[in-house]
Amino acid sequence: MIIRSISLPVKPNPLDPRPLSRSPKQEKVKDNDADYYPESPSGMRRLQANDLETESRSDQNFPFTFDWAGSTIELNPGTDDDGFRRIMHRVMEKNGRENVVFRRIPEKSRRYMRDVINTLIELKWMYMLTLFLSSFFLSWIFFGALCYMVAYYHGDFIFDAVSGERLGEGSEPCIYGVTNFVSMMLYSITTQTTLGGGQYASEECPETIFLYFMQMMCGAAIEGSMVSIVYAKTMRPAKQWTKLKFSDKAVICYRDGKLCLLFRVCDPRERQSIDSKIRVYMIVDKHTREGELIKTHTELKLEGNGEQLIVWPDIVCHVIDESSPLHHFSSAKKLNAAQFELYVTIVGTSPTTAQMTEAKTSFVPREIFWGQRFVNIIHYDASNERYIVDYENFNTTISVDMPVRLTPANQIELTPEN
Repeated sequence: MIIRSISLPVKPNPLDPRPLSRSPKQEKVKDNDADYYPESPSGMRRLQANDLETESRSDQNFPFTFDWAGSTIELNPGTDDDGFRRIMHRVMEKNGRENVVFRRIPEKSRRYMRDVINTLIELKWMYMLTLFLSSFFLSWIFFGALCYMVAYYHGDFIFDAVSGERLGEGSEPCIYGVTNFVSMMLYSITTQTTLGGGQYASEECPETIFLYFMQMMCGAAIEGSMVSIVYAKTMRPAKQWTKLKFSDKAVICYRDGKLCLLFRVCDPRERQSIDSKIRVYMIVDKHTREGELIKTHTELKLEGNGEQLIVWPDIVCHVIDESSPLHHFSSAKKLNAAQFELYVTIVGTSPTTAQMTEAKTSFVPREIFWGQRFVNIIHYDASNERYIVDYENFNTTISVDMPVRLTPANQIELTPEN
């Protein structure tokens, strides 16, 4: 006989989450010298400090009543506090393409045909080249079939079985050197491409002469349109984004005692764009009092008014002060839980073609790292007397200490007892 033991499930004790704010009491793990942040610049100073020394940075005449915390990489990016993954809806893709599609437009096809030039310019390269190649083939087949019909009704394909002489009307054929449909297609191709061949029109049939002129004008129109549209499509500003490069991520750190948003930009062509202007917009969904959901955009103020000298990889800086829309993100946790998008655009003039160039990208909260900064990739080579740019570390960042605002209750807990 087997007796089965029945036990009620035991509810596990909840885990205490690790706080973001760091205090001297939380610097040690199990009374040893292991530090939560060994990569921090102040890690060595903390290892050398005595266990009895519990004064915080605010007690060391630090100008702010702050303590120190780690970076965004300690959080779980892309998730809420309850562990569910957030879905970030981008307006602009990382490669600069707008993630906006218009649907249910009335008379959409008619509108595109009214503005056929811009419609062809906005087409993708694959569709545009396919369209032009198809226009050549269709024109060859169309005029070849018309000329074949004229020659057929003229009797140019009726020959004597014994002598091989033509038995059709008139003393001469409409087109010399044409005996079947294949040779007629060859005549159509050589006529439109002006290559010349053994086939040519005679004065016997005025219809073939008329079709000859019409095909010449049609070929010139197709070639002229193709050259013009390809040139306009190549030189338009919207397709110049591939020449400028942005960093894959942005960082938030302190620079000269000011909290700053930083990202890097460069021109891999080793050429300086003329009158480069950078603009950054913050796109946020806003709920009105009446319950309406609207998308608002606010321009961020950049150092130097957004005018950058892109001789080498440069770092664009936005100071997060009281006037900044990012001011209320005072910690990595708040930034990670935010819902916004930074829309970045650069407009300049190409020194080669004197055409306006444009580059676009965007950053969402999961691509903005709190407590990180970019490494220096510009070094001076004294032997060759030139500056060297380490492009391999263009997106490389390192962790830095970040001050975090503490509540008055936490500040009282961190105050050492006499």
